[in-house]
Amino acid sequence: MRLAIGASLLCGSFTLTSLALAEPAVSSDSESPALSGFSRSSAQRERAIEEILRMAPSAERFSKHLLYLTEEPHQTGTPRNMELADYVRDRFVEYGLEDVHFHDTPALMSYARSAAVEIVEPVQLKLKLAEAPYPRDKDSYLYSDPSQIPFHAYANDGDVTAEVVYANAGSPEDFAKLDELGIDVSGKVVVMRYSEPYSYRGYKVYLAESRGAAGAIIYSDPEDDGYGRGETYPHGPWGPPSHIQWGAIVYDWFGSTPFTFHWKKRFGRRVEAGARDRRLPKIPSIPMSHEDAAEILSRLGGPSVPVEWQGGLPFAYHIGPGPVRIRLQVDNDEQIGTMRNVIGQVRGSEQPERWVVIGNHRDAWSYGAFDPSSGTAALLEVARAFGRALEAGHRPRRSVIFANWDAEEQLLGGSTAWGLDNRDKLRKDGVVYINVDSSAAGGEFAPGAVPSLADFVREVSKSIGDPDSGGSVYDASLARSETGEVEVEKIVGATDYTVFLGNVGMSCIDMSFSGPYGVYHSQYDNYYWMSQIADVGFRYNTAMARLWAVLSWRIANADVLPMRYSGYAEEVGRYLEQMQERAARAGGKQIEFALAREASIRWRQSAEAFEAELQRRLSSDPPLSREVAGRIDTTLMGVERAMTEDSGLVRRPFFKHLIYAPQPSYREEVLPRIFEAIDDGRWEEIPGYEKELAAGFDRAAGLLDEARALLGEMTDVSRTESRSGARHGAH
Repeated sequence: MRLAIGASLLCGSFTLTSLALAEPAVSSDSESPALSGFSRSSAQRERAIEEILRMAPSAERFSKHLLYLTEEPHQTGTPRNMELADYVRDRFVEYGLEDVHFHDTPALMSYARSAAVEIVEPVQLKLKLAEAPYPRDKDSYLYSDPSQIPFHAYANDGDVTAEVVYANAGSPEDFAKLDELGIDVSGKVVVMRYSEPYSYRGYKVYLAESRGAAGAIIYSDPEDDGYGRGETYPHGPWGPPSHIQWGAIVYDWFGSTPFTFHWKKRFGRRVEAGARDRRLPKIPSIPMSHEDAAEILSRLGGPSVPVEWQGGLPFAYHIGPGPVRIRLQVDNDEQIGTMRNVIGQVRGSEQPERWVVIGNHRDAWSYGAFDPSSGTAALLEVARAFGRALEAGHRPRRSVIFANWDAEEQLLGGSTAWGLDNRDKLRKDGVVYINVDSSAAGGEFAPGAVPSLADFVREVSKSIGDPDSGGSVYDASLARSETGEVEVEKIVGATDYTVFLGNVGMSCIDMSFSGPYGVYHSQYDNYYWMSQIADVGFRYNTAMARLWAVLSWRIANADVLPMRYSGYAEEVGRYLEQMQERAARAGGKQIEFALAREASIRWRQSAEAFEAELQRRLSSDPPLSREVAGRIDTTLMGVERAMTEDSGLVRRPFFKHLIYAPQPSYREEVLPRIFEAIDDGRWEEIPGYEKELAAGFDRAAGLLDEARALLGEMTDVSRTESRSGARHGAH
């Protein structure tokens, strides 16, 4: 039963009405440090606005949003997910956002009809395929509804009886090890564990399918996200024995559109036409708990596993095949539905055509308290904070687009569809995309960004209070750091920033507060888990709303965009060294990359010269004119665009970025054209790719030289005006 959003929800001794509100965040820096991209006078006004933005988000309102968003499961395309789109739209309107509307796209969606796994040899045993309830958590009774079936979206239907092979994490290296051991997976059901954090389940199934497997099972090993890591739900954050990680397994690295795949329009409706699209799996597969997987693995024979393949279950793991045989039955329903994004904006006062885009997705596999509803609730609090600033008479220089995406879980669909529909506009006027997929599962700040914005993210984190330490988020992160700096990770793909960075060529930021999280994509990722275990009092979720609001407004309101490309060029130099080492390992090839290295140095030197001149110019009077600032912004936005090539990767033309791309496994690729050419042995193509890189670096250097020249022109004009004023004064 759905509760009214203002109602109290008893979770043990906790109630909404007794919720302690987080204190307003205060900068730990007593001397108000300079703000990147702002003149001194502009920075003073900005700090006053940011105080409004920090004060607006509240734990109580966050909790009410989260309670409503997580009251029922809401996969993409379901009636409940459409109701939540209405809720987000209504809050956007209530909080004062402008041009609020839906952006709809047809797409193929996948739902479970039935599934079963049964051991048929050497015993007969039907596995549960369900998660156990906990009486104090009303949402843990999901499986009392027989229509709730754990599944892999887009898995092919099938009824398979076969022997089992264990393939560890199902990585390319693991399948290579099976080949080395002489283990043939053809005609077998391959059991794999989720294991490494960025090991995409779809790639595991693809690798099994490509080797002739009859089916696949992916389970959550306790060593990875269960009792091997610490206390489990309901007493701790890690996954209990029955937890099951749902998820999609579409082969999206082969391309991202059209989202209707092989379904064609006939007589006004979509019907299946032709062979199943190559981006969709051809074999059945299913997710499983380690409680169920233990029944299979404990009976498996064959060789003992390599020591690094041993998981956390209390027996020695074996590879198989046999003597275990299982029957795997999967029946999924695929149908065309609607992906519905919710879009609103705050129009800029000086450069309304320029877009700072901030986003989070709404759809979830189940309740999705952390992933993604904490991000959606935070987005709503950011919208409310912006509304407070508007009421006080403030408006950022550039427009801020608020986006609540759909179908991230199944297809990365909503953000990709909107990004492609608006690609020309974004190429011209897109400033930055700021993503918060999931807001807070703990207290460890986990930012990612393109290198040009890493220092900006660190700077803003100094302005937001850390709920536990009493200092700033930056101070708390620095205290945990083993490197002496707050780490800002590379971002390469796997969530809603993918289209913006990889295809459009926009600068991107991705943020969350991380913590122990063993209930990913399961029914236990719910309001009880978040409120009682992960973030009691919603302190870090509120801190994220404050951080997101301040960061978004600051980049939208800066006199000049705060990109620092000298750090980007320096980072690229390290990537060239990595590719040298990769080439040496792959084929003993010695590649100097002298052309690209020299170009990266020119880029860095141009960036350093511009940044020094900009800093000097912002520290003096008079301030930059709007015209000059706008022209400089154009060049700065163009630098990230300079890191793209229209042709894209050989097998994945959607990915057009020269510096970053995701592997199908979600692992990162840097300098992806060269990375993939080395892996494929296409050595003869590498000099051409190096020339592309050098040309991109030189384009970037040229743009920064142009920006510096604009500052010089402005300085000359200012001096002339100053001398003229002095002459008039003498008369």
